Amino acid sequence: MTTTRASSVIKSWGAAVLYAVAAALVLFSFAMTVETDNPAAFPGRRDNDGAFGALLCVGIAALSAAVAVTSLSRRPLSKSVCAAIILVCLYRVVGVAGQL
Repeated sequence: MTTTRASSVIKSWGAAVLYAVAAALVLFSFAMTVETDNPAAFPGRRDNDGAFGALLCVGIAALSAAVAVTSLSRRPLSKSVCAAIILVCLYRVVGVAGQL
């Protein structure tokens, strides 16, 4: 009985960490494209690689959220957090697509 409880707690903490990583990556993807969102604030010619980095962050965030929801598939809160992260990732992909 104790082993099952410990396994459940470990899975819950692991999923929480994965959700935190996914949320941080989504926020980081917004920070990567600050220069391309407002080019007048950054004079001079620069490479525009922020959109590719943002897509990479969003992809890893979506993968992290998907792994977290599979470890806690019976929890409605986990499913709603995963759906929220995936929706923000989709919003971010649509926003970055014009910069590619």
